[in-house]
Order: sequence, then structure tokens, then C-alpha cells
Amino acid sequence: MKPKVLVGITGGVAAYKTAEIVSQLVKAGCDTRVIMTESATKFIAPLTFAALTRQKVLTSVFPDTSSGDMDVIYPHLYPATEADAFLVAPATANAIAKLANGMGDDIVSCSALSLKSDCKRIFCPAMNVQMWENPIVEDNAKKLLHYGWHQIGPEKGSLACGTSGYGRMSSPTVITQIVLNSVL
Repeated sequence: MKPKVLVGITGGVAAYKTAEIVSQLVKAGCDTRVIMTESATKFIAPLTFAALTRQKVLTSVFPDTSSGDMDVIYPHLYPATEADAFLVAPATANAIAKLANGMGDDIVSCSALSLKSDCKRIFCPAMNVQMWENPIVEDNAKKLLHYGWHQIGPEKGSLACGTSGYGRMSSPTVITQIVLNSVL
């Protein structure tokens, strides 16, 4: 049986890197589904991920009432309740805060609340260095670790905003390998 990986994409410039992660997961034989916040769709189109996975990309907790499919009626439950691993990449400061504090006001954060207890939870921080070093963001990341999440990155380097420091999302190959190790 193929491992089921749910990839949650949030609204950061590093969202484009997630296309490579999704592609690698599909090539490795994972049943890969993608969910995106509305903000994420401003950085990269859902169509990219639909083409890579050959599956519908969910972008809202509100159902399309014209269909009877489970992921359409209950997008916050399916495919989340069936996932073996849940990857949030990039994990913005906003997404980390929502995940750490049990908020569920978008498809990614709401799906996180619906994961089965044995699902592997992984987040990949990506943001400006000052945001990453903010004590509130640090506390929220620690909270996720306390709840059993696994953190990949961030790495130190040049950031999209023109600064340098910790905040860069880890490489797609590193992230993919860690996800695969968690489900295979």
C-alpha cells in the first residue's frame, strides 16, 4: 500500500520550492495530496500541484456542494484523516502560530486538527530572520515540538527579502528524504 502524504502549503515565497518536494514524493511512490491556504495561492498556483499529483488541490474548508465526494463535502477531514504523514512547507510564522495554538480557520490549520494520532507531523519554517528570531515565533515552534511535530530547518543563508540569516526553508531533497524516512 502506498504511503499517504498530505502536503500543506502556506503563504510564503518559499512555496515554489514545495513543487519539487511534491514531485519527488510522487516519484517515490507516495499517494501525495496537496492543500493550500489562500495566501499560498498568491505565490504559486494550485494547478501546478494538481498536474504533479494528478489530484484535486484543496484550498478551502468550505465545500463545493455540487459534488458528493468526501473530500469535497468534508475538505477539512479528507484527506487529513487518512494521511500517514502531514508536511507543512513552507511553514510561515502565521501557520506555526495557528498550528501551535489549535486554530483551524483555513484548510491547512483545520486539516492539522483532523489528523489521526499516529500521523507523522512535520513543519518546515521559512520566513525573514527577524520573524524567525521573534520570541513568540520561537515559543510557537517549541510548542509544536512538544506536541510531537518534527521540525526541518530553517537554514541560514540569503533570504528573499534581501537579508541573511536563519529563516531559509531547507532544501527540497532534504525535506523529501525526511518525509520518506517517516513513512517507509
